[in-house]
Amino acid sequence: MNRLLSLAAVALLAAGTLFRAEAQKKNDPEYRRVTVTLASGEQVEGYIHRGWYAESSLLKRENFSFKLVPSPDSKQATKYTADEVLSIDFAKTTEAHPDGIRWESHPVAAPGLSDRNRVMQRLVCCDEKNDHAALYWWKTWDVTTNKNRTVRRLITVYGIRFEGDDIVYPFSLVSTVLLKEKKPGLKEFSKAWFKGPEGKARKAEAKNSAAWMLHMYDDYLASRTAEQNL
Repeated sequence: MNRLLSLAAVALLAAGTLFRAEAQKKNDPEYRRVTVTLASGEQVEGYIHRGWYAESSLLKRENFSFKLVPSPDSKQATKYTADEVLSIDFAKTTEAHPDGIRWESHPVAAPGLSDRNRVMQRLVCCDEKNDHAALYWWKTWDVTTNKNRTVRRLITVYGIRFEGDDIVYPFSLVSTVLLKEKKPGLKEFSKAWFKGPEGKARKAEAKNSAAWMLHMYDDYLASRTAEQNL
């Protein structure tokens, strides 16, 4: 019993430490200090007054607009949209993000019934990149309607932007006909990538890290080069 009480005390202490750390993060204005690069190339430094995040976008377009103030206690907020900026770089670095956090403005593929090439300009967080592509993530509201109620669920979406293309494609669209002309054979290759001797290990990677998409795309490019050299 004493051991159980000790373990419970440790758990509570850890939870309390985490809570205080999160509270400190919210109260520290340096976590809101950013450098915004405008579409013109001009840079503006300031503090996020109202963010673009989906969590606070119930009444406005998510991942699209935000307000910036010149100092933490200033009330003179300037509004910017994803149409007006190129990137937002957070000044504060952490152990998890030693280079800081960078959000970029890109058109995100959002095919509709009447226009499968439709895109929506959005702010997306740069997660990882290499010479061939870059990965991004953002949050959005998933809305489902049951018989008696509507359920809203906040989900994280991952996307990929190919080198030479400004559009970010959610992972779910990579294995569809949307990229048939731009990336011939990618739909079939992405599905076959999870089969064969290495399929099991690749499925495990896909569950734990979004980086699998970069690895799959690198293999796709290598296969295309091999075909052209035959």
